[in-house]
Amino acid sequence: MSNEVTTAPQEEGGIQENAAAAPVTALEDLRPRMAFKGKVSRIDLGGAFVNIGLEVEGFIHISRIVSAVQNPVTRVAEVLSIGDDVDVYIAAVNPTMKRIDLTMARPATYDWADLRVGMKIRSARVVALESFGAFVDIDGPKHGLVPFNLMPKGQRPKVGDDLEAVWVIEVSEDKRRIGLTMIEPPALPWESIHRGDVVKGVVTRVERKGAFIDIGAEREGLIRSSAFGSGFVNVSDFVTVGEQVSARVVKVDAPKKQIDLAMEGIDPDDFTLSSGPEEELSPMAAALQKATRGRRSGWSETSGRGGKKGREQDDILARTMQQLQRNK
Repeated sequence: MSNEVTTAPQEEGGIQENAAAAPVTALEDLRPRMAFKGKVSRIDLGGAFVNIGLEVEGFIHISRIVSAVQNPVTRVAEVLSIGDDVDVYIAAVNPTMKRIDLTMARPATYDWADLRVGMKIRSARVVALESFGAFVDIDGPKHGLVPFNLMPKGQRPKVGDDLEAVWVIEVSEDKRRIGLTMIEPPALPWESIHRGDVVKGVVTRVERKGAFIDIGAEREGLIRSSAFGSGFVNVSDFVTVGEQVSARVVKVDAPKKQIDLAMEGIDPDDFTLSSGPEEELSPMAAALQKATRGRRSGWSETSGRGGKKGREQDDILARTMQQLQRNK
């Protein structure tokens, strides 16, 4: 199927712990924020050289040396000695100049490139409250903002509170802005729904006007009864509650929160069988609906278009329609 939509919140990003990953053997493989365990090999006034197991030693500038006693560090020799084991992170690398810049300061877990709309971030902490919302430390390039209207009803965190999870709804490095929500967003946001998309969902309700389908969006989509056939159509002849279906988006109106769908594989012109509820379906028409529904389920869920069951259902449908034409 073309344009099939499958989206879900993500959890990703973070410091790359090289010690637990495949060993890095070349400068070209180094990336910022990779973590290494190294050994101090030389010390000078401007910093310290560290052996991290590569052909080139890394260098920690004095401004990137972390001390629990003295901050900022003014004398390298008071903090580090030759032979000391240190935890370091890649700050920058220049393979051409064979230079590796290191830092002892642990980088943020998330950088701008790691943050994506819809991703889930755990263990965020509230650092400030304003009249419009709460600023939250997500261990990223800057604090994110959770507006009060994007918090669960009755929940107003305090400064210092640890939030179980937040979700990213906006990322703008140019504007230096990160928007967050404490309410889990739908798997399929409005901006990801487009006319012509093919989506999968579960039938949640069947009414006279149509079938409601949960496709993972904020609101259910609706397959109107007219999408099954003109005149009087018994929607329950085509779908049942709990059934998984494939449907095509025919209209989406985000401001009105409406999604109109059409069942994949159904041509409404094939099901113009009666003109009103008072006109009961003939046995032949009922057989046509049953045969067509069997063909659809056999094709989409069991054997595929060329499968044995699909061919059997096609034969039944063809014979039924031929008989219906002779009886007209």
